[in-house]
Amino acid sequence: MTEMIAWNLAFGCGTGLGKAPGRTVEAALPSQPPSGWTGSHGPGVRWEHWPRSLNTGLPMMHVLTLWLPADFQRRGDQFPGIAIFAGEGQFAVEDEFPMPSAESTDPFLRDLAAAENHPGLLRRRDLIDGEFAILWLMHDELAAGPTAPRPDLRAKGEHVDESQGTNAWDNVEPTTDIWLIPRVDPNAGKIPVELWGDEVGNDGYVHPVTGAGSLADWAEPLFARSHLGGTAFPIQAMPDGLTPWYLELEEISGLNFGGGGNAQFDLESDTFDWACG
Repeated sequence: MTEMIAWNLAFGCGTGLGKAPGRTVEAALPSQPPSGWTGSHGPGVRWEHWPRSLNTGLPMMHVLTLWLPADFQRRGDQFPGIAIFAGEGQFAVEDEFPMPSAESTDPFLRDLAAAENHPGLLRRRDLIDGEFAILWLMHDELAAGPTAPRPDLRAKGEHVDESQGTNAWDNVEPTTDIWLIPRVDPNAGKIPVELWGDEVGNDGYVHPVTGAGSLADWAEPLFARSHLGGTAFPIQAMPDGLTPWYLELEEISGLNFGGGGNAQFDLESDTFDWACG
């Protein structure tokens, strides 16, 4: 059996790579093409399939699109990648969804009437009612490259987002390439579990924190990096239900996890959680 690899997400920062967009360059650009991108431009899905927030009806903000390594293609090789979106926030008002109509004189409502769920859509809400979406993407949707959302169709002062969330029209981020870089991680291929002291998980998962409360030497270069698999660094408790095939995201491209937080999206179990610092 081939040993599973965990991967860091490294972001193009000028002439090199950094741990997040706009950060200090830490390494040279690889010779291989990037594995995805972050920023406001999404995957090449039909506009009707761009996910909408459930209460505001606004198109959600694209966070990243990523070609996945084979081990992480948990919906089969017909879905070789994902896109992640963030939407309305905790102050979205339920039961006040705008009424879509193909006959409306309002172009936003006409556009909303044409919207439909992407076949690979998964929706997630956090404990404070912030909204997220994952799209499992087919090859042609990934290969299309960064694709701009449709221009803002709202009349001035209409359909204003007061939810303290994000959307594709009000939150604009530059497109930044992402590379997947192998991560030297003793927990690659293992299930993240909550551990204390020198405890070891049933499959050999090891604690990144020493008995003295500091990061182990091997864990220091892994901390605070967006990554696929390996050692999880949740800000608070370890989420239940994680598998070896999860994505941990730091606050990139307009994401707000309460300041200094991060999130876990599991590609096998569909577990989702985030916590702030």
